Amino acid sequence: MIQPADTNGLITYNFPPENPSNIFPPNFALNGFPNYQFTTNSSCISSNSTSDEAEGIIKERKQRRMISNRESARRSRLRKQRQLDELWSQVVRLRADNLNLIEKLNQLSESHDRVVQENCELKEQTSDLRKMLTDL
Repeated sequence: MIQPADTNGLITYNFPPENPSNIFPPNFALNGFPNYQFTTNSSCISSNSTSDEAEGIIKERKQRRMISNRESARRSRLRKQRQLDELWSQVVRLRADNLNLIEKLNQLSESHDRVVQENCELKEQTSDLRKMLTDL
């Protein structure tokens, strides 16, 4: 500990103290910075294992992303196939509807032709009857 020294009523501190280990932690250097000691071998081993772990993590992430992308592509292909199947079934249904409508149109057209023909015959009969009536 730093001890005060009494000189003429003024308190002064003797610094640095004789034994600095009493006031600073053991890993603290007197220059104000922590005093860490590293060995070259432990640093290299730690660095290599960290780099190997990082590479392993990166490879694992790539693998997971690749699997995820493949699964996404498979789902996309299945979705496209379902859409294509739905479109083909719609084509078949619309063609059947079209054939039914054409058949109905043909029936209505034939019916119209018969009605027009019958109307012409009735007009002729009406005309003949008027002529007969005027001749009387």
